[in-house]
Amino acid sequence: MLFQVLFFGMVYLITKRKDVLYYSLLNFVSAGYFFLNAPDTFFGIEETIVFDSPLYRYVNFAIFLSMILVYLVFLKEIFSDSLIKYPYIKKIYSITFYLIPSLYILFVLFALSGWKTNPIFYTGHIVNGPFCTFILIVNYKQKGYKSLIINGMLVLFVCVVTTMMLTIRYNSGSNDTILDRYPLAIIKLGMLIDIMLFQLALLKRWNEQERQLAIEKIQSQLEVEKLRNKISSQLHDDIGSTLSGVSMYSHLTNNQMERGEHDQAKVSLNIIQQSANEMSEKLNDLVWSVNPSQDSLPMMLERLQQYGLDMCSAKNMQFKMETTVKNSIVDLPAEQLYHLYLFIKEAINNAAKYSEANLLRLTLEEKKSLLEISIIDNGKGFDIASIKRGNGLTNMQKRADELGAEFTIQSNLPKGCLISLKVKIT
Repeated sequence: MLFQVLFFGMVYLITKRKDVLYYSLLNFVSAGYFFLNAPDTFFGIEETIVFDSPLYRYVNFAIFLSMILVYLVFLKEIFSDSLIKYPYIKKIYSITFYLIPSLYILFVLFALSGWKTNPIFYTGHIVNGPFCTFILIVNYKQKGYKSLIINGMLVLFVCVVTTMMLTIRYNSGSNDTILDRYPLAIIKLGMLIDIMLFQLALLKRWNEQERQLAIEKIQSQLEVEKLRNKISSQLHDDIGSTLSGVSMYSHLTNNQMERGEHDQAKVSLNIIQQSANEMSEKLNDLVWSVNPSQDSLPMMLERLQQYGLDMCSAKNMQFKMETTVKNSIVDLPAEQLYHLYLFIKEAINNAAKYSEANLLRLTLEEKKSLLEISIIDNGKGFDIASIKRGNGLTNMQKRADELGAEFTIQSNLPKGCLISLKVKIT
């Protein structure tokens, strides 16, 4: 056991994992307990000299409760997720944690008063019982390294109960079997099995972590490749075509100026200016979308709010954004955020350009597993059946398809327009 103390101590220095530290301490305290209760075996000291000492029962029970306490803290570290998920288990842990030192105080008071301490001594053997029982109940289906810890708990439970029964027989003077003469043999065996299972659990956990790291590395590489493809596609499809148009109109403008067609050249220059502005905006959006510091829903909402205010002020419209998710825990992948941003931006742009409204409202709500977005204006509206689906609506439908979202438009002349998008939060 002392070798295990050194082994797990070195593992802790390397990994800085608290569960390993607590297990090392558990082995250290357990070794002290076994040394104290087998002085002849380990030190060649007459057992009667130790067991008849007035300090023995105080020191013995103190070390035993320390062993129980360290094991409790060790289990709490291993199954910390259960304490978070089930508050009643956390409450049981807290009660048990403070009950252990309280038992020792009662033990000392009973001993000094000349009262029987056996009930308190035996209670110390099962004080961890409720906590361990609930941990077993909520984690019995666990797979991987935790299943080995669960098996170790079951072994220790059986060994502790058996040891307590043998201790009762030993204290009553029973000497029928070899186990009656060595009541701690069973718990020593249980500790040995538990040590082996914990070592296996460590190896299994490290193996699982290595596998997870490999998966995350592959996913990271795929994300980088996906990002490269997105940038390449955007540059080729949107910005490339815009630059081609600018180049074509530049030649046209040059020819118009040579022919003295100044009015037509002015129209061409306006188209070039508009195209350059659109290209600048698309580049700005692309750079923003690949910036990790902007990769969050709150940052996207801040950008959309500014965009809405700028677009609507140019058309003498009022813009309002109402959201219940700005400070929530809703977290969407970067790709989804990008498509969601472009969808809402397109809807704001269309409303500002064509609705002739004086109020545009953007609302975002989280409802169960859905993120519901509404863009509402009080403008002139349109007949959905007869409207020609231009680039704006086509792009919005494309973004909705990329999101796997439900996209609807409601409008009646002259009652404004409601654009709705429902995105699943996975």
